[in-house]
Amino acid sequence: MNGILDGVEFEQFIIGDAKAFQKAFDFYFPIIFRYALSKGAEKEDAEDIAQEAFTLLFLHRDKVRTSNDLYPYLYIITKRLCISFFRKKISGAKTVQEASLEWSSISLHLEQKINFTELNCILQQIITTLPPQQQEIYRRFKLDDEPQQDIAESMGISRHTVKNHLQVATKLVRLKLQKIYFFLF
Repeated sequence: MNGILDGVEFEQFIIGDAKAFQKAFDFYFPIIFRYALSKGAEKEDAEDIAQEAFTLLFLHRDKVRTSNDLYPYLYIITKRLCISFFRKKISGAKTVQEASLEWSSISLHLEQKINFTELNCILQQIITTLPPQQQEIYRRFKLDDEPQQDIAESMGISRHTVKNHLQVATKLVRLKLQKIYFFLF
């Protein structure tokens, strides 16, 4: 591609003349924009990439040796900006995905904790509906993991009585939990 700026205009461009830069911008911007767009960038992103390419061209215009070098210089800048853009996009997508997985894990843990807390409250309410002796036996055996023999000795009743109370209490608790589970789900 031949240079768009003649000798005098190119010299003006190098020293930062706005008219010379505008001429180069008007001519090359559509080409650079289409290139960025062809690499898969969305329209707005392609415009941003092209704008940034021209900003870098202006900042480093002293590196361009001739008018014929303008387009190759812009092309290389744009190519690098596209690569950088897509690297950031991929990196951002990975970060979002990793964060999403972490939040899902935290959310699941929190949900399980809430479900356990709710279930424990329901269980405690059901236990309070049992007769006092069954409540105590059920709590000590099921919740405190106390052996039946120790419960019998401390309550002054036979192990067989503890076993019977425990069977009845467990059956009632299970039935009430099943009713609640069936109602909820």
